[in-house]
Amino acid sequence: MKVQYSKLLLYSVAAFLVFEGLDAYSVNNIPIYWLGVSFLLLVFIFIYSLGFRNSSYNFVSIRNWVLYGVLITLFQSIFNDVVLPKYASTTYVQYISLRLLRLIFFLLVIYCLDYILEKYSFEHILKFFLVSSLFISILSLISYFSYIYGYNDFPRTRPGSGGWTQPIERACNILRNYGTFREPSFLAIWTVPFIPYFFYMGKFKKIWYVLSTIPILSIVLSRSLTGVMAFLISSFLVLLIILLVNKKIEFNLIALMGLFIFVVFASSIFSFQFPPDDNYCSEVVGDCVCYTEDRLDELKSSRNVSDAIFGRFQEIATQGLDAFTNTAFLIEYIQNQGFSVFGDGYGYSNITFSYAADEASKQLRDNQIFYRNPGQVVSFNNLYANILMSTGLIGLLWFLYILIDIFRKLVFRITPVQPYVLISFISILFMYSYQAEEIAAHLAIVIAFALNLQKNEK
Repeated sequence: MKVQYSKLLLYSVAAFLVFEGLDAYSVNNIPIYWLGVSFLLLVFIFIYSLGFRNSSYNFVSIRNWVLYGVLITLFQSIFNDVVLPKYASTTYVQYISLRLLRLIFFLLVIYCLDYILEKYSFEHILKFFLVSSLFISILSLISYFSYIYGYNDFPRTRPGSGGWTQPIERACNILRNYGTFREPSFLAIWTVPFIPYFFYMGKFKKIWYVLSTIPILSIVLSRSLTGVMAFLISSFLVLLIILLVNKKIEFNLIALMGLFIFVVFASSIFSFQFPPDDNYCSEVVGDCVCYTEDRLDELKSSRNVSDAIFGRFQEIATQGLDAFTNTAFLIEYIQNQGFSVFGDGYGYSNITFSYAADEASKQLRDNQIFYRNPGQVVSFNNLYANILMSTGLIGLLWFLYILIDIFRKLVFRITPVQPYVLISFISILFMYSYQAEEIAAHLAIVIAFALNLQKNEK
C-alpha cells in the first residue's frame, strides 16, 4: 500500500507542475494554479489520513523557516491597519491566506518528493517532470505560431492585479512567446530549471536530446534576457566547478550550452513584428513608422533574437544596475523605507511597496497625472527583497543559510545527476533576483533532490 502512496504523490506533483504552468488561465475567476495547489493538498490530506507518514526529518531548518514566516505574517496581519490598492482582486484575508498557502505548499512539495525519492530513482521521477515541461512548452509554441499564421490563441482568462489581461498583440512590437503565462519572463522562469534534466536523461535515451529543443526554443522565443542568461551563466559556472572540484570536463554540458546558443541564433527566422496601427499614423507622413525610445528599447524590439538577448546583456553590463529601472527603484525604496529585524509579514510588505511604486511612476502629461500601475498590487520582482521586507533580517539570513547549505550539498556530491541539479539550482537563484516574487515548486524539487543525495551517501 505504501508504494501506492508514492505513486499517487508522484502523479500529483507532476500534474501540479502542469497546473502551475497554466498561469494565464482561470476557472470561474479562480486561477488554475490555485486549483493545482488545492488538488495536491487534498491528495496529501487523503493519503495522510490513510496512514502515510514520512520518516525523514532532514529538512528541519527549512520547516522551521517556513513556520517562522507563517507566524510573522499572522502576527502582523492581526495588528496592521491595511488598505488594499484600488484594483486588488481579493480581500485582505484572502490575499494573506494565499501568500501563506503558497509558503506552506513549498514545504509540502519537499516533504512529498523526499518520500517519493525513497521509492523511485531520479530517472523515473524526472520522466514525469519532463513530460509536464514538454506539454507546457508545446502549448506555448502553438500559442506563439497562432499569432504568426492568424489563428486564434487559447482564450486567456486570468486577469492581472489590475483587473485586465496583459495584451500580447501590440502595434510595432515584436511578438514574444507568452505561452500559457501572463508574462514572457514567467514562461522562461518556469521552463529553464527543467532544461538540464533533458541532457541528463539523454545519457540513457538519445531521444531526450532531441526533445530538449522544444523547451529551449520556447524559452528563446520568449526573448527573456533573465531566463536565457540565467541558464548560460549557471551552466558555465557548473562547468568551472566540476573542473576545479572533480578535475574533469563535462562534455555533455558543453554540448547543452552549444545547443542552447545555436537555438538563440537560429530562432530569428521565427521572429514576427506586429504591423503599425494606422490609427496612430500621421496623414502628413503617409507611412507608419515604428519608433524606439532608447538603445535598450531598440535592441529589445530587434527582429534578430541574438541581438535582442546578447545585445541587451552587453548594454546592461556596461550600464550596471541602473539599466534595470525596477531594480534601481527597489534598492532606493529599501534604503528609504528601511527594514525591521522581524519583517512586516508576507503580503503586507507588497501592499506598502505598491503605493510607493505608484508615486515613483507618477508622470504629468497634458496637465493630467498618469501612473504606470495605478491602484494595483505590484511585485518586488525580487524574491530576496520580498523575504527581507516580509520576514526581516532574520528571515533573509536564515533563507540564505539554507541556500548555502543546499549549494554545499550539491557541489561536493560526486554523482551523475549532481551537475544537472546544480545548474537548475543556480539558474533558479539567479532568476529570483530579477523576476520571481514568491518561492515556486522548482526550488522545492532541487532541495528535495539535494537532500536525497546526502541521505543516500550516508
